[in-house]
Amino acid sequence: MKTIAWFVSLALLGVLGGCATQKESFTARTGTEQLLLSGAIDRSLDRLDFHALARKQVFLETKYLECVDKNYVIVSLHHHLLKVGAKMVDKADAADVIIEVASGAVGTDGQEMFIGIPEIPLPPPSPVAIPRLGVVTRTRMNGTAKLQVIAYDAKTKMPLINSDPVLARTNQNNWNVLGAGPVQTGSVPDEIALSSDEMDLNLQSAYALTKRVALSIAGSTPPASAPPTAVIQSVGYDTKTPDR
Repeated sequence: MKTIAWFVSLALLGVLGGCATQKESFTARTGTEQLLLSGAIDRSLDRLDFHALARKQVFLETKYLECVDKNYVIVSLHHHLLKVGAKMVDKADAADVIIEVASGAVGTDGQEMFIGIPEIPLPPPSPVAIPRLGVVTRTRMNGTAKLQVIAYDAKTKMPLINSDPVLARTNQNNWNVLGAGPVQTGSVPDEIALSSDEMDLNLQSAYALTKRVALSIAGSTPPASAPPTAVIQSVGYDTKTPDR
């Protein structure tokens, strides 16, 4: 009896099917878009030298700043000022230096490039068209930040920082060859690879995967992947060994 029940169960499993679904949700703005913008903002502010404001009390005037991700620009400026030893104050009356910041551009755009045969519409009345055949396709997303930052003495109004606007861009490229891909290149995939263990298909991960496969075929086991190398901004300090 148990044998019959077992066979009946197997038969039912073979006839019946099943599936599991996972609900997905997405934020209004993609993570890639936000990384493009925050990376461009970081790069633009990195091109400014704030050392003239070391050990000064600084008030940041933000009324001229109107852009997307405005709060990130403000906090990033605070970070750069604190890093050189400036002290932030809440009121202009208590400040030695006033900084004003404005945005010339903070946004994203994209381009598409392909090598192949474009879409060819058939003569009317046929509504059919021969689809595009792309041998190589590249979709590029760009992040742009152009910021103007000035700093002046709160009493004399003499300029302390009065450089030209700083412009920086970030990008992510998605490459497809004969429908295979995408292979990702650009500043955003590089940042993700340095900051996480995520192995998207980019040139670096493709090389690592090829190396591991080759070593496996050769009969040796590759060492465990080391954590990504951190990018460190060093501050000058005295390295002289103290007298003993």
